[in-house]
Amino acid sequence: MANDDAGPGARAAECQFCPFCAGLAALREARPEAVEHLVKAGAELLLATRALLEGAAEPASRPSLQRIDVG
Repeated sequence: MANDDAGPGARAAECQFCPFCAGLAALREARPEAVEHLVKAGAELLLATRALLEGAAEPASRPSLQRIDVG
C-alpha cells in the first residue's frame, strides 16, 4: 500500500468512498447485538425473496372454461 506507516485503523483512500468498505467499518463499530439482529433480518429477507421467486417460477393454473352455446 502507499501508506504503510499508517496505524492499524487507517484505510486506503479508495476505501473511504466504497459503500462496501463503509458498511464494514460501521459494523465493526456497532454493538454485537445490533449486528446479530441485522444478520437475522438479512437472513429472513433472503428467505422471503426465495419464497417469492419460487412462487413466481410455478406456472399459474388456468381456470377451467366451459363452452356454453348461446341461441
